[in-house]
Amino acid sequence: MTETLSRTSKGGGADRKPEEGRLYRWAVWTALNPVKVILVWLLLLAGALVSASYFTAHLTGNTNAVTGSDSAKANQLIADEFPETPSETDFVVLHSTTLTAQEQAFRQVVGAAVDRYHQAPGVREAIDPYGAPDRLLAPDGRTVLIPITLDGDDKKLQDQAVPLGEIAGNLGTDQVEVYFTGASPLAAAAVEQGNEDLSMAETIGFPAAAIVLLLAFGSLVAAAIPLALGIVAVLSAFGALGIAAHFTSFDVFVQTAVSMVGIALGIDYTLFIVTRFREELARAADTGRQERARAVGRTLATAGQAVLFSGVTVVVSLSGLWLVRSAKVYSMAVGMSVAVLVMMLVAVSLLPALLGLLGGRINRLALPWARRSLAHPDPEHSVWARAIAVVMRRPVLIAALGTVLLGALSIPVFHLRYGVDLGAGAVAGSPAGKGYTVVSEAYAPGVLTPITVVVSATGSRLSDPQLDAVARFSDQAGGNREVADVVSVTRVLDAQAQGHSTAHLDAAARTAGAALAGLVSKDADTTVITIRPRHGADTDETADLVRQLRTQAEGAFAGTGLTAHVGGGPAEIVDITDESSRAMPLVIGAVLAASWVLLLIAFRSLVLPFEAIFMNLLTSGAAFGLAVLVFQDGHAAGLLGVDRTGFIQVILPLFAFALVFGLSMDYQVFMLSRMREEWDRTGDNRAAVQLGLTRTAKVITAAATIMVVVFASFMFTRILEIKQMGFMLALAVLIDATIVRLLLVPSLMRLIGRGNWWLPGWLGRVLPRAGQH
Repeated sequence: MTETLSRTSKGGGADRKPEEGRLYRWAVWTALNPVKVILVWLLLLAGALVSASYFTAHLTGNTNAVTGSDSAKANQLIADEFPETPSETDFVVLHSTTLTAQEQAFRQVVGAAVDRYHQAPGVREAIDPYGAPDRLLAPDGRTVLIPITLDGDDKKLQDQAVPLGEIAGNLGTDQVEVYFTGASPLAAAAVEQGNEDLSMAETIGFPAAAIVLLLAFGSLVAAAIPLALGIVAVLSAFGALGIAAHFTSFDVFVQTAVSMVGIALGIDYTLFIVTRFREELARAADTGRQERARAVGRTLATAGQAVLFSGVTVVVSLSGLWLVRSAKVYSMAVGMSVAVLVMMLVAVSLLPALLGLLGGRINRLALPWARRSLAHPDPEHSVWARAIAVVMRRPVLIAALGTVLLGALSIPVFHLRYGVDLGAGAVAGSPAGKGYTVVSEAYAPGVLTPITVVVSATGSRLSDPQLDAVARFSDQAGGNREVADVVSVTRVLDAQAQGHSTAHLDAAARTAGAALAGLVSKDADTTVITIRPRHGADTDETADLVRQLRTQAEGAFAGTGLTAHVGGGPAEIVDITDESSRAMPLVIGAVLAASWVLLLIAFRSLVLPFEAIFMNLLTSGAAFGLAVLVFQDGHAAGLLGVDRTGFIQVILPLFAFALVFGLSMDYQVFMLSRMREEWDRTGDNRAAVQLGLTRTAKVITAAATIMVVVFASFMFTRILEIKQMGFMLALAVLIDATIVRLLLVPSLMRLIGRGNWWLPGWLGRVLPRAGQH
């Protein structure tokens, strides 16, 4: 197949021939010096393996923080005004079905736990529940919480969670279960589950991809190359991210996303280049070393250039995610972009070296039934050619049916609901997950994820009227049926001193300062109100509560000289949901605009970019719509082995759109570039469309099948984000390779005719040429 991007339309002049470009010369050099190139790559891989271990060892759990949000401001105020506040409070959960918390055997286990955790490295304090407020003893009388305060960043806390969890496991008895749970223990369990999921997905995806490659190539040697280079691409990407991990943190989901994208694109790009090399080799005058190197050069100057351009298109699509004010989204965009860039580097350096080394041996170990087609390829008389001819004869009917079908599948997108699954369900079988389940059942589920309202006066101590405002807000919040408990300085003072004036505050600070720790700042100008919801942090009820509290705080503190910010885990979920809604139109607009410009430069046509964007939007809309029907609404969820969630994971539409759009453009570039070459050669639109599709249909279908297999294998994982992402990407590629590429593209391009290639003369003169050297 030919994917040249560097020619112009009839009458517009011609670019340099592929043999005159730098990419051609570079490919010839690598093909003539394969051992040198391979040795360099072996050294790079050795370093990547070391660096990759650092990357995988320093992944962090999920974070929903949004830069500049109300919750971020609340968290920053706490960090500034309460420097002695621990970074995190996790919990040892003790539960018994046979003993009550007041029985001696239960108390002995609690005492042993407090002592062990007091002595554990990294623990600031382990609070004895029997000397603390009653809320540490559950209403059922059989469950107790021991708060464990810790210091450190996310990674340190996550690392500490493992040994601290082992202590809990060793404390359990036949009568008392002991678990260590909280944000970091759950995050550590999610990382471990993510690694298990990744291994399982690869176990399913790789063998299936190998079978598809073998059927597509017809020889074991050719089929092995894409798989091998896909692995090289992922390891190299992990190595590059390991270097970046010294300066920034990466979410656990990045590892899976990089593997997903790296393997799929690695196989995809290699498949296109190897296919083109076999064609060039078949046309070569001889099989000598020089001629073989020239075949590699022509391959890289055409198919390789298309790979580079399509890779740039994917990276540009992913760069739209930088408009989202979220560290998690940013780390995902960086990780997946690195995977694409590394694969581009592999495709234009290591791959041509291997092709130069193998030459005609790439067809070795051919399958018996494939030997004839390998020796005498004839795509113009294949089943693809006959099917495309039928489409070209009935363009109006097929274009209308395809557009209506995909448009109908896109309708559910308009009632898409965002949500957040914190992943507790995915790790329910882990000790941290079991502890979370016990707490959710014995207490209000929101006990572990409180809402924090940070109230501060500007440049002065809290006054009596301001403390009255804090008291009114605390009482108003406590009266909300969705609130299980409210802890505030005014409530503590009312309980201990029967009043909450500044005099009461000063007296309590002198005599019982420990009771006010974490409630009032050292200079008494900031106070924190802790509100524990009745429902979990990732529920609709708690999200509504956060919004209500923000509205109530605005009214309660208006005119008092106080400012209030609502933070904590539940507020972060609300903020990331709002940020996703805000950023989605911006990301879509940026991706569409950048893609249009790139396609305009690539194909020197004013019409083709609009056609490509229209069809890619249909692909994205249909994939999203079906995801809404299955995961949100539950249609056919049981058939597909997934659970109805009632929502789509909050940041997933952002990722999925950017990635789906980029991958759709991938096939668009390969297919249109071949059509562009045929148009340049013949000036006949119908012939260009038919020949371009005929000669790319098989390889695009094979590549798409591999992508579908790889992405679908991630549906067998337990983490919801990965499951939904795998579903959307697999479905998008399937739709794109069938309905769009084989039906919509030929029918629409047949209808538009020569207009496909129209470019105003003035624009043609100022527009840069893709592949210009």
